[in-house]
Amino acid sequence: MQFGLQVNPYLAGPTGNPWDGVERVARLADESAFDSLWLYDHFLYEGGYSGHPVSEPVLECFTTLGALAAITQRIRLGQLVLGVPYRNPAMMAKMATTLDLISQGRSILGLGAGWHRREYEAYGWGAFEPAPVRLRRLEEALRVVRALWGEPPADFAGEYYRLDGVRENPAPLQRPHPPILIGGSGERVTLRLVAEHAQFCNVAGSPEKVGRLFGVLREHCARVGRPYEAITRSIFATVVIGRDEAEVAAKRERLRDFLPGEGALIGTPDELIAIFRAYADAGCQYVIFRTPDWIDLEPVRLFAERVIPALADR
Repeated sequence: MQFGLQVNPYLAGPTGNPWDGVERVARLADESAFDSLWLYDHFLYEGGYSGHPVSEPVLECFTTLGALAAITQRIRLGQLVLGVPYRNPAMMAKMATTLDLISQGRSILGLGAGWHRREYEAYGWGAFEPAPVRLRRLEEALRVVRALWGEPPADFAGEYYRLDGVRENPAPLQRPHPPILIGGSGERVTLRLVAEHAQFCNVAGSPEKVGRLFGVLREHCARVGRPYEAITRSIFATVVIGRDEAEVAAKRERLRDFLPGEGALIGTPDELIAIFRAYADAGCQYVIFRTPDWIDLEPVRLFAERVIPALADR
């Protein structure tokens, strides 16, 4: 089992500049047992959301990942996940290619249909479309990206997007292209798109729910003629770690407003190891998580030193 850390939420820290904390945690993660570092794709958090109770600073993810690519050496970098409606997918593919080149082939492209109506409409991008439309946009965006990362020239004519004989130059460093992750647990559409287009899936829920979703993915793979094992099966979670039961109890109280309503994974290293073993038994190969007190660095270091090595054989 491998692990990725998502920097979420951004925090200003003692300097008042949220980038300073991101830089510190990225350097630590790069020198640790973490496999990847992830940023969310948001522009506005005004407070009142599950796990985001107060207004917080937000950095644009692609710009920040480019900076992280330049100051790290080993760790893979991704978005969990890009909201497809926010960008023309051809421009997004160019940005992803650029990130892959800057990082010397360490990027993962994470895509999703988007959900944050308030930020979309606040920035004047129009009326937020219903989920079926956003999912159709996601499917077309996947086809656009794969066309641009395939054999040139790239042509595409869809309901929302078009390409006209594009010869993408330069190509990404990773061949045939950077891995594509699709985030979401929708059984009928999202997991079908994973089977057709992606190298990673990312779902959420209890071990029992996750195991069922992976079973649905297996069925989609069989229908489209794709090997199920060709897809890395990952989950997203909120994690709180403490050295002992007393620290866990204190953090549970101090961070309660920064935790989702249900489903947070909270415990000592040994307790979290047992939880992740249950996910491994359900078919999970990869865990991406946020921890609300990441800016302190100590919980990130503790997880890397105590939890990740214990699960290396799962």
